[in-house]
Amino acid sequence: MLADRYQLIRIVGRGGMGEVWAGRDVRLGRDVAVKRLSPHLASEPGVRERFDVEARAAAGLNHPNVVAVFDSGEHEGIPFLVMELLPGRTLADELVDGPLDPARARRVGGEVLAALAASHAAGILHRDVKPGNVLLGADDAVKVADFGIAKSTEALDLTTTGTIVGTAAYLAPERLAGQPATAQADLYAVGVLLYEALSGQKPYAADTPMGLLRAVEAQNPVPLAEARPGLDPALVAIVERAMDPDPSRRYSSAADMAAALGGRPVPPAGAVVGDPAAAATAVLSHTRVLTAPAGVAAAGRAEPPRAAAPVAVAAARARRSLGPTAVAAILLVVAMVVIVALATRGGGPPDPATTVPTTGVEVTVAPVTVTVAPTTVAPVRPTAPPNTKKPEKGDKKGRDDG
Repeated sequence: MLADRYQLIRIVGRGGMGEVWAGRDVRLGRDVAVKRLSPHLASEPGVRERFDVEARAAAGLNHPNVVAVFDSGEHEGIPFLVMELLPGRTLADELVDGPLDPARARRVGGEVLAALAASHAAGILHRDVKPGNVLLGADDAVKVADFGIAKSTEALDLTTTGTIVGTAAYLAPERLAGQPATAQADLYAVGVLLYEALSGQKPYAADTPMGLLRAVEAQNPVPLAEARPGLDPALVAIVERAMDPDPSRRYSSAADMAAALGGRPVPPAGAVVGDPAAAATAVLSHTRVLTAPAGVAAAGRAEPPRAAAPVAVAAARARRSLGPTAVAAILLVVAMVVIVALATRGGGPPDPATTVPTTGVEVTVAPVTVTVAPTTVAPVRPTAPPNTKKPEKGDKKGRDDG
């Protein structure tokens, strides 16, 4: 009995940080999972403090795809975490029976990524994503566990110098080389997890972290398309991008990778903020047209502005990849179209007393703004129609005109 409240019943798992027990919260009368830090780690300088910091961080995660943390404490000098107990198996248990159906692999991967998106948004890196930490509930719900070794990106790094936290087979190359953990390293682990879930085998085989590092640096895993023939090439490309040795070529976020698994478009690998092509697309999708003051028309009547339609059409057409070189020309044409539309609206020449200046067309291009100088629509005096009246007989003026 821990802290006179949690009864330990049986061990359900062991890991590098400690052991997990199925237990019972006798105060609330519910089943729980209790993770105890290994005694030899509890005595290590800094490890105990890190466990406490990360226990609080994990307890702050509230997401349907994250195993909930209920409580933490200490018993006889050993820290422990109290979590929800799930009745199902882990993904590692399921993969013993063979690889997953591609559609199910997509769903499981998407829910793992949803959990990571929530943790990354909270400043928490998991650092040990693997099939053994993906729990499958009785209703096939997917939950990510073992945020107990997660590290807050805002907290002091309390990890012992030189220590690599995480299972070597799922660690990104930069982590094996001793570099700090990042969100992209978590995404690399998801890529390896999906590779294994789809093929039934790990992409690299090695007995030691250094042997694994050499295999990863050689960049010669068995291609997923060969390990599991017949897979959708788009799914293969998603896994390969997540496992790219260069972190900058992986997905920029867990949300982006989840969108790709769901069949939604995401930015290309290596796309960065300020990329000219990306900026041009963003510009044309956020074009603003400034017209005359609200409720004032060129002829003095209240009517809705009509200039937005040409811009919307031009933006939609330009969005079909005319390329950054043509963007300036498009913007100039759009500006001229709007000016003409503003000058001719109202159906006739404006009354001089109600003529108002039209403002310029401002097209916002982050970070550049293109402004066409304001123009004033001058009144046009109509020309008197020619005299077409037939002269009457005997009319002197008519005879003279004849």
